[in-house]
Amino acid sequence: MNLSFQRLLRNGFLAIMAAAICLFISPTADMPVASSQARAENILEIFKPKTTKKRSIQARRTAQRRQSQRPHRTSTSTSATRTPQIPGTVPVPQPRPGSAEEAKPEEKQPQPEDKGSTPTPEQKPEEAPAEKPSTPATPPAGPKETAPHEEKAAEKKDERVYQAACPALMNGEVQGKLVAPLSDGICGERSPLSLSAIGKENPLSFAAPITTNCAMAVTLAQWAKAVRAAALKSFGTEIEAIGTGSDYQCRKVNGGTSGRTSEHAFANALDIMSFRLKNGRTTELATGWNGKPEEKEFWRAVHKTSCDMFMTVIGPDGDTAHRTNLHLDQGCHGGNCTSRICQ
Repeated sequence: MNLSFQRLLRNGFLAIMAAAICLFISPTADMPVASSQARAENILEIFKPKTTKKRSIQARRTAQRRQSQRPHRTSTSTSATRTPQIPGTVPVPQPRPGSAEEAKPEEKQPQPEDKGSTPTPEQKPEEAPAEKPSTPATPPAGPKETAPHEEKAAEKKDERVYQAACPALMNGEVQGKLVAPLSDGICGERSPLSLSAIGKENPLSFAAPITTNCAMAVTLAQWAKAVRAAALKSFGTEIEAIGTGSDYQCRKVNGGTSGRTSEHAFANALDIMSFRLKNGRTTELATGWNGKPEEKEFWRAVHKTSCDMFMTVIGPDGDTAHRTNLHLDQGCHGGNCTSRICQ
């Protein structure tokens, strides 16, 4: 017992001496921790019994392996604070600076996100649109409301563009105006005229305005001269007004329910029924055709000059439908529209 106790005291004394040497050597020499520990272990191995050598060698190897796995750092602060390894114990690795434990405070980064819940000055413009509906917005349907008027104006302009000018109206051979196009199914006329008088010199007035086309207007202007001359010859006076029957009328020939369409349906015909003279006398076709000699002379002269100018003339001798009216039109007869009908 005395011998073992002495060995224990000797080993403890040697361990204290080795630790003291390490403490004095490492701070002054500025040596790495690993080298100071290795020297202490070498000193202890000299005085250690052989039974503990194997265990200390294994501990040293494990310590060297761990030291080789991490980078060497020279720091006076760490070397001063570390305690020497006691023989037979395994060194515990200390946490390196910058390890996961020191990085934990950096993980607390959701603070800017919490601040985002409070409105910032940059977010104030987003609230502005909610206040804008207080001012009434201008209705976008304004241009659409005016569109129909513009389309109607364009249509009227197009209709005027496609109408034909009439030389008789432009030259003053007839008095009247160009009116809107006529359209009624198959009937109609694109450039109809409303005439109030015919003839350039000493014009003959109609008792009521008539609607006709330009072809009829040109021929009626020439026809007025011959009729005026016939009245002066038979009655010795001027004509004051012309009484008419049908002008533009959408119907069949003679007003029938079948057959071809009348020239009246195209503003291309006019029915003459009477003349009122300036001396106050009136002559009608129904009574004057076979009436007094001057009336018979006058109406036959009108019939003859009409057949020379119009393409179709039908009087009392033509059929019973024209006993009271003299039908005049510029309808097409024959293959090249040069044939005339005079009845």
